[in-house]
Amino acid sequence: MAAVVAAALAWHGVSLYLAARHADELTMDVARNAELEAQQARAQAQQRSAQLAATLQRQREDLANTYRQVSEDAAQYHAEQLRREERQRQEALRIKASYRLGPDQRCADGIVINRKGSSFTQAIGNTGAPIKCSGDTAEEPLR
Repeated sequence: MAAVVAAALAWHGVSLYLAARHADELTMDVARNAELEAQQARAQAQQRSAQLAATLQRQREDLANTYRQVSEDAAQYHAEQLRREERQRQEALRIKASYRLGPDQRCADGIVINRKGSSFTQAIGNTGAPIKCSGDTAEEPLR
């Protein structure tokens, strides 16, 4: 009987040892799987981070190109606007000059008088009427 009890105790001890060993193996498998999943997650995170960094860099370059293009377009527009304003200013000066009495003209009693040598004539406008003036400026273009 002692042999049966000893065998039962031995069997129980072996069973506990095998159960503990199996539990240790399961724990190590779970730990290995967890580490493997963590490595995969880190690799995926690094890959995603690299993709996001590349995307961000492309977007920054695109934005810089857009800003550069807008700046160039604005500079061209500004230069063209300055040219237009200068043309308008020159045209306004030309028009203003066409109203100014010349060296051979005088304003007498509000009428432009042309002088050629010793003869004087009234300047006649498009309507056939004498051109009126004030100071050194006529009321309609003289040229």
